Amino acid sequence: MFFFNFSVSFVAFVLVVVVGQQQHDPNYCYVTDPIRPQLSRFSSRTAYETIRGRTINPGVSTCTPAKFWFYSRHAARLPGVNDIGRMSTIHTQVNNIIAARAAGRGQAVCQQDFNLMNGWRFDPNITVEVEQFLTVAGWNEMVGIAQRYRNAFPTLLTPYNRNWYTFRHTDRQRTQASVRAFADGLFGHNGYQQVVVEPVLNPDRLLRPHDGCHLYDAASDNTVERGLWQNGPEFQTMMNQVNDKLGLQGNQRLTARQTRTLWEICNFEQLWYSNYPAPFCGAFSPFNNLMLEYFEDLDYYYNAGFGGPRRLFENLNCPLIQDLLGFLDTSDTTENVRIYSTHSTAFQLFLVTLGVFGNDVPLTASNFAQQANRQWRSSLHTPMAVNIAAIRYNCLNGDNDVLFLMNEQPLLIPGCQANGLCKVNYIRQRYSRFIGVNCGTLSCSNN
Repeated sequence: MFFFNFSVSFVAFVLVVVVGQQQHDPNYCYVTDPIRPQLSRFSSRTAYETIRGRTINPGVSTCTPAKFWFYSRHAARLPGVNDIGRMSTIHTQVNNIIAARAAGRGQAVCQQDFNLMNGWRFDPNITVEVEQFLTVAGWNEMVGIAQRYRNAFPTLLTPYNRNWYTFRHTDRQRTQASVRAFADGLFGHNGYQQVVVEPVLNPDRLLRPHDGCHLYDAASDNTVERGLWQNGPEFQTMMNQVNDKLGLQGNQRLTARQTRTLWEICNFEQLWYSNYPAPFCGAFSPFNNLMLEYFEDLDYYYNAGFGGPRRLFENLNCPLIQDLLGFLDTSDTTENVRIYSTHSTAFQLFLVTLGVFGNDVPLTASNFAQQANRQWRSSLHTPMAVNIAAIRYNCLNGDNDVLFLMNEQPLLIPGCQANGLCKVNYIRQRYSRFIGVNCGTLSCSNN
């Protein structure tokens, strides 16, 4: 088996946009909430279905679709080794929650939510041997994405031809399985079996550009702001609200790490079993959820986003931006589709290279209230299966168009149209400093 065989049924969630900051509701009931706004605010564990666009419009250009470049994060996966260790040993805290209820505390948890918590057990099938494997939910995510793009661009995403398509993934099972699922979406059930995938690069400067860069290693462990946030009054108030709701007292009260572990279990299980409310989501109000999401965003913002050394982060994806520019510019009519699968860090770094989602006032531990509508939001730009598609259109006058889509919605490159459409010549000009340079020298540098 090349992906972890979770029995997961797949249903669509309604996309809900959180407008402004909410207020904490101590009696919030997750099971009975018909909206559940937090579904699209689970940071990098957000299900793709909750944030994707609903309609791909291939007719934004009057020219002819000619090339399709697709770059995505792997889809829904199992937890990593450290997560599994924490989740599998959280039962003591869960037992404390149940005991508190029996003692007459924790009555703010509605009966429906408590019933789910009371029946929860960590799945013994989730072991370190299958850590971070793709789930069936993730497989379905990638199949659906491929099918929708195929329906939008049928003359480009044609039946498989070795010369027409290039498929590439990293050395991880979850990216390999994501590419196979995408191929199934394009070519039908088991269509991946006919696909030739490019050998995994070693080192993989294209899809894991930060690996082996000593400057990135030195810059990517910035915990200052998230530490200040976690130890600050707003986060501490949130922890007290969660503990009070669960009825926990004294040394049984959840620590910050235990609180985040319960939230991560909520995130993962909601990701896998999308048509059932996940048990521990009921411990957190939507406002509590926003504070936990902000903790994640502070991490990503400084370690893979615009809060880090920007020039270095831009340069890391020199090979990938060269790949994109060369593909958009080539007159070769044989290879017309490239499909790449990568990881969250590489994807976020590429957003920095493109210069999108970077107009925020810097995210800090002290300005959460002002960041309700921030651009740098991992839930929206790094959910499971997040993707960017660049479609080149051939125009008769040679002034070719390119349409940028992110998560099946227009991606606004600065200087381009709001519908995602741009000119290839403008894109070449905007990213001209990467053209013809030696990426081996530039990538791991601040030049």
